[in-house]
Amino acid sequence: MKSKSKKTIHVLIACGGTGGHLFPGIAVGEVLKARGHDVTLLISEKKIDAIAASGYKDLRFEKMPFLAMPKPWSPKMIGFLSGLWKGMRQCRQIIRQHEVSVVLGMGGFTSFAPLYAGRKEKCRTFIHESNAIPGKANKLNARYSDAVLCGLEACKKHFPKHEQVLTVGTPVRSAMRMQGKEDPHQFFNLDKTKKTLLIMGGSQGARGVNRVVGMTLEQFERMGIQVLHIAGPTDYEEVRDVYAKHPTLPQHVAAFCHRMDLAYRVADLAIARSGASSMAELAYFGVPSILVPYPFAAEDHQTRNAEIFDAAGAAKLLTEKEINADILADTVRSLMLDPQKSAAMKKAAIKMAIRDSAEKIANLMMKQA
Repeated sequence: MKSKSKKTIHVLIACGGTGGHLFPGIAVGEVLKARGHDVTLLISEKKIDAIAASGYKDLRFEKMPFLAMPKPWSPKMIGFLSGLWKGMRQCRQIIRQHEVSVVLGMGGFTSFAPLYAGRKEKCRTFIHESNAIPGKANKLNARYSDAVLCGLEACKKHFPKHEQVLTVGTPVRSAMRMQGKEDPHQFFNLDKTKKTLLIMGGSQGARGVNRVVGMTLEQFERMGIQVLHIAGPTDYEEVRDVYAKHPTLPQHVAAFCHRMDLAYRVADLAIARSGASSMAELAYFGVPSILVPYPFAAEDHQTRNAEIFDAAGAAKLLTEKEINADILADTVRSLMLDPQKSAAMKKAAIKMAIRDSAEKIANLMMKQA
């Protein structure tokens, strides 16, 4: 049974566009809904948003045609401004229709119209920045927010003029946090007696990582480990064909993984991009990692994220420019096959986690509403 609070509020959460915004937004929405509050989540028209939303029948989703901001003198600017104006009108209508009292933006330009509309409609407004360094969008969004909520402590210094800047962590959705009795080795058809290397590239995959891993499979085979590789839809067939040439290497290769909770539970070490949402999940499950930042991320924020985990001893940072088969194999060997080092990294990863991030954000919004 839902636990009703004395005052029910309606919260609008803008979280569309990427998994890094969407899933933390869903996590906050789940907490609010469980407490008896009303929640509307604004998502983009991207396919990934629709797929994710379909798994949460108890939450209300509204689609909006969000557009990325082009360069100032781009001919696309007229269309962007027109779409922004329509988006703000739509947001104001939603706020009035549902009597929204709080607006939460999970980051990016997709949060601007809802926050601006929320400010105009006298709502309490909040922006969440999950990365170590904010992008241009969130620097703008902060101007229309009553509080800036940071996933990492290092981010706070980038909002020196804002009155209320708090470190709350990056929320992990409830499906990831539920500790069921399902056997992850059995789910992925993997050997319980072998160490498992998890490789993932986020919702869009990671071509550079996938190809280096493909050149390292023979060395993984000699180590006596097994591999769970989430390749991403674009690279899946190419990655699958490379693994097919190594039939004696225990493996599970997939384009997507709808049970990442089991993937993290089975992993002894992960190779991953350093998006903030993935890192929050790695920390939550205490998975040591080799982080290979996406080299073209805005403000190079993935490198800044990885540096924090590397300095804490929770991960090893390798740049895509420097990585090759031998370096990757040596790093995996040194981290995965040394029990003492692996245990220390696991402990450091767990220490990085803010396990009640979604609850912290929900508490703050209810208090200020």
